[in-house]
Amino acid sequence: MAMPAVAFVLAKLLGLPPVAAGVIEPFAAMSTGANTYIFAAQYKRLVNPVSGAVALGTLPAAVTLPVVVMRVR
Repeated sequence: MAMPAVAFVLAKLLGLPPVAAGVIEPFAAMSTGANTYIFAAQYKRLVNPVSGAVALGTLPAAVTLPVVVMRVR
């Protein structure tokens, strides 16, 4: 949940244009991709912890992403 806030602060500190900040902040609010799970399953390494991490990352993203998108609009 801190990533969108960090992205917002960094965008302001770096003086990024609003369009760039509007792209960076939603990406920071998104959860980790399913690609991590695919790699773990393909290499048969740490599949359960990775799937748990992806699931736990998706839950906060479901809350933070709509808030960030509404703010950016």
